[in-house]
Amino acid sequence: MNNLEKLFYFRGVSADYLNYSAERIVVPHETRVKLLEAVGYDVTNDEAVAQAVYELDALPWKSWLKTFNILRSGESEYVDIRVHPEERSTSISYQITTEAGELLEGELTPAELPEVGEYYIDGIRYRAHRYPLAGLPLGYHQIVLSNASRKEQAVLAAVPPKCFEIGNGHSDRLWGINCQLYTLRSERNWGIGDFSDLMELIASSASVGMDVVALNPLHALDMSAEDFSSPYSPSDRCFLNPLYLDPERIPEFWECQTVISQFRSPACQKKLAALRGLTHVDYRGVAELKYPVYEALFQHFVAQEIERRTERAQAFDLFVQQRDDPLTRFTQHESRHDLQSLGVSRATSTDPRFHQYLQWLARQQLQQCQTLALECGMSVGLMGDLAVGAVKEGAEVQGNAELFCDAATIGAPPDPFAPQGQNWNLPAPDPIALQRDNYRHFIELLAANMSCVGAIRIDHVMGLLRLWWCLPGLAGGAYVYYPFEDLLAILCLESHRNDCLVIGEDLGVVPQELRSRMAATAVYGNKVFYFETTHDRQFKPPQDHQVDAMLMVTNHDVATLAGWWNLADLSLRGAMGLVDTVNELPDLLRQRRADKTRLLSWLHAQELLPESWLTDNAQSRDEQPFDISLCGAILRACARSRSRIMLFQLDDLQLLEAPVNIPGTHREYPNWRRKQAIETKALFKDSQILALLASTYRERKQ
Repeated sequence: MNNLEKLFYFRGVSADYLNYSAERIVVPHETRVKLLEAVGYDVTNDEAVAQAVYELDALPWKSWLKTFNILRSGESEYVDIRVHPEERSTSISYQITTEAGELLEGELTPAELPEVGEYYIDGIRYRAHRYPLAGLPLGYHQIVLSNASRKEQAVLAAVPPKCFEIGNGHSDRLWGINCQLYTLRSERNWGIGDFSDLMELIASSASVGMDVVALNPLHALDMSAEDFSSPYSPSDRCFLNPLYLDPERIPEFWECQTVISQFRSPACQKKLAALRGLTHVDYRGVAELKYPVYEALFQHFVAQEIERRTERAQAFDLFVQQRDDPLTRFTQHESRHDLQSLGVSRATSTDPRFHQYLQWLARQQLQQCQTLALECGMSVGLMGDLAVGAVKEGAEVQGNAELFCDAATIGAPPDPFAPQGQNWNLPAPDPIALQRDNYRHFIELLAANMSCVGAIRIDHVMGLLRLWWCLPGLAGGAYVYYPFEDLLAILCLESHRNDCLVIGEDLGVVPQELRSRMAATAVYGNKVFYFETTHDRQFKPPQDHQVDAMLMVTNHDVATLAGWWNLADLSLRGAMGLVDTVNELPDLLRQRRADKTRLLSWLHAQELLPESWLTDNAQSRDEQPFDISLCGAILRACARSRSRIMLFQLDDLQLLEAPVNIPGTHREYPNWRRKQAIETKALFKDSQILALLASTYRERKQ
């Protein structure tokens, strides 16, 4: 193998992959070369390529330890120490400082330990010797090794073999709602679903026996951008979107007379009523209403709390200290943006404390939601959603620029839904940079997103193993591999540190290697009802569903039940030019009608087909519009699933046809804006809905 091929290997640049049809696709050599160039290599310089290979392959053997070492409890509690021949018989001292501050000391002699590897550098045989380190508490510990001539420091990550799982007699079959928080309606919100609306949904869901409320990503967005609606194109995934704050639950709100007077004014109330009444969220309108209020509340907080050094001010200071560098990087980035277009003065928008204040409030209100969920008896409570990446201009990428490749973005290879492939325009994380940084950023991401929830869904979990890299101006792309076992081990550890279930979104073409490791480490899969079919397109019996998985009846990327049954999704795609109305649409419509017939047969086999749908006239049933009885039958059948978690969308209870998002569209459709049809309070007072939920509960828990 020549040095260029070695460099491809050590940088994880794939040579081929299996596509959606299980066909082997060879990645063009030119594409692989350009990917190396994108991360800074001069592939035309043979000496530079050789040096790069040396640094990635041989040089680590000159260090005793890797800088980040995984010790799996009960499986691989040891470190491999690499030594020069002259050091084999020399005593090496070590000191381990645990996270709790406990100091552990000892000595070792490599020659007395089992030999587990070797590497020749310039004719010198370096050897690896295995040293047991069992019994360390879970966490990140520091180890310092030294002898008479040198000293090294490294991290020891003591991790559990699996992710956190719920025990203590809780039901094996959990269920709940998935919804986009911004879509919630109430008589009091400011035009967008907020944390108070979420508390109302939690209380209502818990009252009918649900275990979980799953949400869209709540990440901070780029408020200075022209469009800041997509929760999957965040500025920073470690922080929260302040638009979800309920201003009236901020203590300063009712103490600030200026804000109260403005809030009670006819003009403000008229604007609030208008924003609430819209069918789609007006993000800019909401921001222009909320942000000036946030500024006034911040100024009041500074004058009345910070300057007086009150207990509340001390709590704020503690929050800032605990978030440390990540919060500093985020707020420094935020303070460089002028928010005057949202009605915030330059003095306030450039003050990092303003953005720290908003994050403090948002974290408090979100934590109150999770606390309420547990107090109401939910076994999980909130399920968060971790987006796969962040935008180039955002705080996360700009504050960690050394960890991302600014010349490549991530996406997906061609498939039947996107024949040209997908480019999500999110900068590609550099796997080698992540390793050299001891996975600091990945740990921060998990800790921040697990801290206020009982479960987390990781969008595109395949990113732990590999990501599809796209290059500007170049068709196609290639998979780049990541340090999967290290990332998976950290995921297990953070899951336990936060008592957080983990679900990995593994839809689409996913290597079996990933699914096998997910199963072994208690990372649940993510299934969608529409796709739970056999090879001949029959819907699978609920008892045949995957146990260690979360079954979603529908989600944000597929049609609602009413939209699917009434063919509204296909008509919409045809109207927007996403499918050829002459050559493709007729076939899709025929296929859908056949799928509808299969659905009715599936329900009939479950003895759940409603009486109003029991007819021998197939054409009549096919043309019958979707109704609440058919919705209830589908939910009851899905509730029988063997899958550990079953979720359904709030949208489906209202028979909504319009989707909240259509993948592959941007300006063609108002993605991430459509609201619920009615208020949450009214929904959970509807006798038909309550009866449907009660029957679903019985199916799920019996």
